[in-house]
Amino acid sequence: MIVGDNMTNLDNIKNILESNFDITKEIKDNLFELIIIFNNKFPEVSLDNLEGHLKSLKIKRSNKFFNNDISMYDCKNNILYFNQDRMTDDYDFRHILMFELLNIISSNKYQTGFNVDNKFEALNIGYTEILANYLVGNSGEKLIYPNEAIMANMIGIIAGNDNLFESYFNNDPKILLNALMKAGVEL
Repeated sequence: MIVGDNMTNLDNIKNILESNFDITKEIKDNLFELIIIFNNKFPEVSLDNLEGHLKSLKIKRSNKFFNNDISMYDCKNNILYFNQDRMTDDYDFRHILMFELLNIISSNKYQTGFNVDNKFEALNIGYTEILANYLVGNSGEKLIYPNEAIMANMIGIIAGNDNLFESYFNNDPKILLNALMKAGVEL
């Protein structure tokens, strides 16, 4: 993980958010609050990717025919979708926004986290859910991905949570695969 000067990055991020006219002031404020929470908990994670993504991030509405989940981050086009058909469900939107912010932070424009070619999609989703729960909790009646989080937690026990973390924020599934092989898992 590249460590940058995250205090300078926070100032840059605030300025970048302010200059993005495709995001409402309310969402900018909410995003920045969550970015500060993330940075306080994980100061060793570089925010450089986030800076690049926030410049052109668009937030759009979708519906159940496009995506049945409550939200979805399209890393290739840098668009965050919220499913308007699910907005009335009892989700914790702070948790949802943190979940998607983690996807944005861990995106290299080709993948989020260690999810290369969707080979590790469920595990990546589960680990993102674990991180979002750790960072802001979840007070919603509906959970987004509880089964995937349980699976990611079990794999974290086998491979080591530090290996999941490093693999996720470096977009490198080899770190995770090597840790699993060292733990005796046949792949």
